[in-house]
Amino acid sequence: MTRAVLWVVVVFAVLSSPADALEPVSALEDLFTFPSTLTAREAAYCYPGMTAISSGAFALAACNTPFGLGDLATSTALAGARFGNAGIMAAFSGSGFDLYGEEHARLGLSYVFLDKISPGIRINRNAMRIKGFGNADTFSADIGLVCRPHERLFAALSCENVGGAELGESCEKLDGRARAAVSWLSPADVTLFASASKVRRFDTDIAAGFLAELTSAFSLGAAAASEPERIEYLCGITIRRLRFSYRGSYHGELGATHGFSLQWGDRDSK
Repeated sequence: MTRAVLWVVVVFAVLSSPADALEPVSALEDLFTFPSTLTAREAAYCYPGMTAISSGAFALAACNTPFGLGDLATSTALAGARFGNAGIMAAFSGSGFDLYGEEHARLGLSYVFLDKISPGIRINRNAMRIKGFGNADTFSADIGLVCRPHERLFAALSCENVGGAELGESCEKLDGRARAAVSWLSPADVTLFASASKVRRFDTDIAAGFLAELTSAFSLGAAAASEPERIEYLCGITIRRLRFSYRGSYHGELGATHGFSLQWGDRDSK
C-alpha cells in the first residue's frame, strides 16, 4: 500500500508542470517559522533579513515525515551568524527516494538598520530528479524585509524566485512564493502570530496561532491554517543553548505529519 501511494506521488509530479513539482521542500515549511524572539532561527529559512536582526551564531537541523511516509521524509540543515549589522545564512534541504527527489540550497545576506529594519537577499539552487525522466536544476533569487519596530513586535515579508528562473529544458518558470507574517509577544510570554502564504497557482494560505512559554524550558504552540485546512502544533524543550522541538500537523483526510528540529544558539532577548 505504501509503495502504491509513493507511485501516485511520483506520477502526479510527472504529469504536473516542473514548476508545480518543484515547490519548496523543507522540514521547516510549517507555521512555526514566523519571526519572533523564540523562533528567530527557524524564521531565517523562510524570511531573508531575519539573520541580521537576530543575535549571535546558530545552527539548526530538522526532519519531517509527511503523513507517515518515511520514503518522502525531508531533511534541512541551517546555519547563520550576525557580524556587526550584517547577517549571513546557509541552508540545505533534501527529500526523496529512488524514484523521485528534490534538493534546495540557499545562501543569504542581510543588513540591519537602526536595529529595527533588515532587508535581505539570497541565492538558491533548486534541483529535482525523476527516475526515467532525468534531472533538472536552476538558480533563483529571493528578497525579503524584516522589521522589529518594538521589542515585542515583529513583521516580515518575503518573495521567492523573483528572478523568474526556468527549470531545465522545459523552460517552465518556478512558481515562487510570497509570504507575510506578524507576531506579538504578550507580557504573559504568549506569542500571538498570523501569516499568509501565496503560491501563484494556488489559493492563499491564511494561518493564525500562538506559542506559549509555560516555563523557561518548556513551550507549547498551536495554529490553524486554511490551504489546506489543517491544525499544526509544536512542543519545545530548551536546555541551556539547545532547543528541541517536536513539530506536527493534522489534516482531516490525509492524517498526521510528524517532524522535529534541534537548534543550537543563544535565544534573542525579549
